[in-house]
Amino acid sequence: MIDVFLQNPNPTPLQLIEDPVLEQFGVQFFLKRDDLIHTEIAGNKFRKLKYNLLNARQLGHSELVTFGGAFSNHIAATAAAGRLLGFQTVGIIRGDELTETSNNTLKLAADNGMKLIFVSRTDYQNKELLAEKYSTGAYILPEGGT
Repeated sequence: MIDVFLQNPNPTPLQLIEDPVLEQFGVQFFLKRDDLIHTEIAGNKFRKLKYNLLNARQLGHSELVTFGGAFSNHIAATAAAGRLLGFQTVGIIRGDELTETSNNTLKLAADNGMKLIFVSRTDYQNKELLAEKYSTGAYILPEGGT
């Protein structure tokens, strides 16, 4: 299922942007709507996660660990991908003053089943140590994806 989902995403349309100035100079401007690739994992987040998710599955991992800030779209997209594709997810979040309900992004991640771990901004700088501490055989996704 993961292969089909990741290798055959929704096709994204080209949208003609109409503007009198462009028309005056005979220019046609098209915008590729990658924001429509998926309702929860859109555009560049889908593309950044795709090969990591395929690799995690190929290597037999069932858990993903990643990093981000309080408003990280990467965190939200990883949580959604985990829910959709059967991975457990852990997000290590910069800012120990935060909670699962600090904002809509973190709430969405928690609602999608992501375990959120809040660490100080100082501790967050040492991601390798955090990855060791909070993952036991999990696939580590780089902050923001790749």
